[in-house]
Amino acid sequence: MKRFFILIAVLLTALALFGQSKTNIIDSAKRVNANYRIYSLNVEKNQLDYDKASIEAFNKKSEIAAEITRLNGENQTQGNLSSFYSEILNHIFEVKTLQINLAVSDKSQQIAQLDYKDSKSLFDKGLISSSTLQSASITLRDAKTDFEQKQGDLELALKNYQEDLGLPWEPIDVLIPDYDQYIITEQNWIEGSKGVQISAYNLEMAQFDIENLSSNASKYDKKIANITLAQKEIDLSLAKENALNQKRDLEDSLYFLAKQMETIQERLALSNDDLNDVKTRHEKGLVSDTQLFNQEKSHLGVLSQYNTTLKSYWTTLSNYVIHSDQDVEAALKKNLEKLESEALTNK
Repeated sequence: MKRFFILIAVLLTALALFGQSKTNIIDSAKRVNANYRIYSLNVEKNQLDYDKASIEAFNKKSEIAAEITRLNGENQTQGNLSSFYSEILNHIFEVKTLQINLAVSDKSQQIAQLDYKDSKSLFDKGLISSSTLQSASITLRDAKTDFEQKQGDLELALKNYQEDLGLPWEPIDVLIPDYDQYIITEQNWIEGSKGVQISAYNLEMAQFDIENLSSNASKYDKKIANITLAQKEIDLSLAKENALNQKRDLEDSLYFLAKQMETIQERLALSNDDLNDVKTRHEKGLVSDTQLFNQEKSHLGVLSQYNTTLKSYWTTLSNYVIHSDQDVEAALKKNLEKLESEALTNK
């Protein structure tokens, strides 16, 4: 359950940064989302399975088997919970991405409209051929079709957002949390790993089998028991190694994604300055409408890159948190208040 609280805290932080109510989206999604209903049902089922196995346990080995049953169930519910929160993030970023795509398509349509208007004027004066005019007409028609398609994509995403989260879409500003506050030690990561815990119980079970061999057990039985014990020792060592590799991979990804975000933020600021400069020159009649629209498209392209990288950052952070076993609910509340204050200041 610790992972449940830590993930809730992370998503609350996310939604605070997104500018939404901390409780409305999550509470609403819990009432309507299929992944969360599956999670709740599996939690109940796994508890019943564990209780049954514990009651029926008649020796140390069967008690260990009951604990393995519990851990396997927690692995399953962890996946259900991860799907639930991933769906929330995916819906948010999908809408934002499609909003950008629609804006880009709109600029392309405006550019095509201007190009067709210019081509029609040149054609009427006999300065270009009919095929050149037809080409401009086709480009405009394609741009209009693309715009309609992008509108449809966004409308569907907004519909899915409301159906799966139970709330209509509201404009969201997504900020970047500092991932360092969620980093834990290697020892804590290993201790919280379900795979490591299961391997440790399997080793304990193999040790139990050796300690409780029959007094007249054959050499074969003794040899097999010792081989099994050696295998379980190797399995535990590999489980720890795999757990640490997972931790390092996620932390490396977070580090480099954070660096990429810094770079893209700088590019976004430069792009914004360039756009404002072009707008100023456009107001003075020094830049054409087409040049302005192209600059706006360029800026939207950088914004799209920013949004895509930010989604990767949040997805990786969520994966890190849900595979952690941190008991930092009180600390997260403190960080949440700080981040909320920073978000309001930035806004």
